Amino acid sequence: MGYFKDILVGGWSLVKGLEVTIKRLYRPVVTLQYPRHKIEMSPSYRGHIELRRFPDTGSHYCVACGTCMKVCPSGVIKLQGEKERALEAKRVVHYYIDFSHCSLCGLCVESCPMQTLKFSTEYELADESRWDGVIDLVKYFEESAR
Repeated sequence: MGYFKDILVGGWSLVKGLEVTIKRLYRPVVTLQYPRHKIEMSPSYRGHIELRRFPDTGSHYCVACGTCMKVCPSGVIKLQGEKERALEAKRVVHYYIDFSHCSLCGLCVESCPMQTLKFSTEYELADESRWDGVIDLVKYFEESAR
């Protein structure tokens, strides 16, 4: 009796599988021709981090406090800040992050007291070398302004 039951169960699963396949066969194609057409990313997409540009100053508010560097579980953030004048606040000069080892956890974005870090919507992050993943976010920020 178990033999015939296995045949019926197997046949029923085959029919259900073919039903799903046939439904999909007549739906419109949703393939995107990737290199020519770019994907529109969702606002909730979490790409690599970058410095946020504030519209009132056109700059970022990073004061090189080091909170992101301390909270990073991967230890991939290194930053350096300096003061231009004695009474001014410190500003970040170099903000290095190694995206080849970054876990994209978002702790740096959440812990930033000045809210100057954000996730980008860039998704083409492949590099040819391991060292191409080390990026200076300040330099990247200044180049994107041009």
